[in-house]
Amino acid sequence: MEERDGARERAAAVSLVVLDVDGVLTDGSIFLDSSGAEIKRFNVKDGTGLKYLRRCGLRLAIISGRESAAVEARASDLGIENVYQGYKEKLRAYDDLKSKLGVSDEEVAYLGDDFPDIPVMRRCGLAVAVADAREEVKASAHLVTGLPGGCGAAREFSEWLLKARGRWEEITSRYFDEGEKAGE
Repeated sequence: MEERDGARERAAAVSLVVLDVDGVLTDGSIFLDSSGAEIKRFNVKDGTGLKYLRRCGLRLAIISGRESAAVEARASDLGIENVYQGYKEKLRAYDDLKSKLGVSDEEVAYLGDDFPDIPVMRRCGLAVAVADAREEVKASAHLVTGLPGGCGAAREFSEWLLKARGRWEEITSRYFDEGEKAGE
């Protein structure tokens, strides 16, 4: 992870994590089956990381420029209730989301990878670019992941955020504590 501009300090205020989909939760590939239905490939490790964030009380949302039934299904699986699809100009969705949830810019972390994400990244409290994002997007970020979109970047960010907020041990202790008890 490449931290810039007080990223760790900014993490303390985050209560909402907003994610783009194509290029962040996926590697940007779009598959079409023989009937023309869209298929997306999501990384299970990213999903686990997002569930850890929810377990620690953070809220999650999606803002995507495209519309896809696969995104609705994945969001439902992850317990993400606020899903905005088909927003080419993402600031409209971002402003609606902040108003709906009663959060300020400083409380929002946003993960993006391409030009449509830049306006939101310039406003939010903690802007995150995935490793394979456009250079212009990385230039707008407070944090750049070491992993590319769809390949663990959301998990990497989730772990970083929970560690920065002192919550990582809360997630991991149950695995190690239980393992030690089972081995006794």
